[in-house]
Amino acid sequence: MAEGHAVIRWARRLAPLVGEPLVHVTMPKRWGGRPAGLVGQRLLEPITRGKHLLLPLSGGETIHCHGAQYGSWQMGERPMELRKESRHVRLRLDTAGWEAVFYHGPTVELLTPDELATHERLNSLGPDVMAPLPDHTPGGTFDRAEAARRIRDKGDDPIKPTLLDQRVVAGVGNIYASEGLFLAGVDPRRPAASVTDAELDALWDAVRPMMWDGTERWGRTMTTPPEMRERGETRWVYQRKGRPCLVCGTPVELVRLPPYDRASYLCPSCQG
Repeated sequence: MAEGHAVIRWARRLAPLVGEPLVHVTMPKRWGGRPAGLVGQRLLEPITRGKHLLLPLSGGETIHCHGAQYGSWQMGERPMELRKESRHVRLRLDTAGWEAVFYHGPTVELLTPDELATHERLNSLGPDVMAPLPDHTPGGTFDRAEAARRIRDKGDDPIKPTLLDQRVVAGVGNIYASEGLFLAGVDPRRPAASVTDAELDALWDAVRPMMWDGTERWGRTMTTPPEMRERGETRWVYQRKGRPCLVCGTPVELVRLPPYDRASYLCPSCQG
């Protein structure tokens, strides 16, 4: 599933279309003739909210996209050869010189300003872990206090699946949750309410720079420092079951936690 860093990459890729009149728009059939009314409008600066991508238009409406497990974008100069079958196209935006195609994503909807303002799913999102870092300040605009409140409200629920609940914190996915908890020294099975403010600060101080680093690269998600990547070690614990911890040498363990039994990796020594 595309995590918050990947959605920021998508938004950046759409830059050549921003400000240019749309000459063609394709959306799912349920939208009938409404997409035709978008022709001539301009795409404004894309907005990201956790794993959601919002594409505001000059006419006032906004296209809302969510990639879920398999969503992806292709963007290029016209004419562009599609890298997937046309039946997988969920959204297509064309300007005179460029086109962008969204594949597979289950959510593609056209929202009026009122619909956007009252959108239940978007309004339920927790603080965005990828909130900007103005002037590269460590705290940025990520609301750590509100994130902590929502985490503690989960009580005895394990901290790892709590981090994946987008109503608690928006933008974090399975890889970065596992890696961040390792670097913060927190066992993913710990009750959410038991995680201290200092541990949460260590978690955010680990996760946010890793995810922002991920906005600069495509391909495999890598979380280790460059010198470790050169040795072939690209992740601290994720998908390293049975291999020695890169810090202490203890074999990495895999556990599955409710409610969805997502894979969680940990070092029982470093996160004990």
